[in-house]
This record gives sequence, C-alpha cells and structure tokens, in this order.
Amino acid sequence: MVDMPTHLGKLNKVPLDGVGATFTLVKSHVHREGANFPPYVFQHQVETEGFAKMAKAMGFGVYGLPGYLIYHVMNQ
Repeated sequence: MVDMPTHLGKLNKVPLDGVGATFTLVKSHVHREGANFPPYVFQHQVETEGFAKMAKAMGFGVYGLPGYLIYHVMNQ
C-alpha cells in the first residue's frame, strides 16, 4: 500500500485487486456465502490473493484501509 493516502482517516477505503495476510478484516457474511482462503489455485492465485479474487468473483468488494494502523504486541 505504498503511495496511498494515509492522511484521510482510518476508515478511508481504497479499492484493491489483492490482499496480504498481515491483517485481514473480513465480514462474516462473505465467508458464509462460501468465500475462503483457497489452498488450491483460483484464477492463478492461492491463499490470500486467491481469497481476494474469489470474493471479487462473488460480487464483493476488496478494499485497503491505508490509514488504519495495526500494532503488534511485543512478547516478553
């Protein structure tokens, strides 16, 4: 998500073609409709990239939230 507007607020959405798995928010009805993270090739993609392709093929939108910050807790 390089060169994306991070100053427009944490809920500003940017349309994407694919997603990564660092942090993925998925609405439950997307999974209930049958979208999954395919361990098989779907439209030449697997796992998170395949999930984005599958969700888009099912009519769902795929978006990034470039202003949404994710913090990881340091384990001691």
